[in-house]
Amino acid sequence: MTTTKISVIKTAMLLTFLILPVLAFSQKAFEYEYYVGKTKDMSIKLSLADGYIAASEIRTVAFKNKKASKFLTETGYEQPNRKMKFYHYSPSQKEFPDYFIIENIKDTYEVVPEKMAGKYYFNNKAIDFTLKKVKSSH
Repeated sequence: MTTTKISVIKTAMLLTFLILPVLAFSQKAFEYEYYVGKTKDMSIKLSLADGYIAASEIRTVAFKNKKASKFLTETGYEQPNRKMKFYHYSPSQKEFPDYFIIENIKDTYEVVPEKMAGKYYFNNKAIDFTLKKVKSSH
């Protein structure tokens, strides 16, 4: 082989070894922060996707019948008033009248708050609650 061909092969191999690790290791775009709280009727768990608010969700469990429900963001992006609506999710597309509003929520935090306030709306009533940050998801 000629010196030129060897140089081309070495350059191609060098570029391959420099580029492949960048493609293989991507940085996670967001971190989950977890909050828990309750009303007199249910437990509430907010999984806040700090850095990608659209991945956030609320899960509830009713005290009376142990029914679990999931609520997803209405818009998936930060609102100017820093309030976010979470609609009751149904895989069968059934519509539910209840929803959550979480206050002081944004896409990315420099310091994640220790507490978050919100309201749960059901049967034209607003029920206030406070969520407290916890260490893990489970």
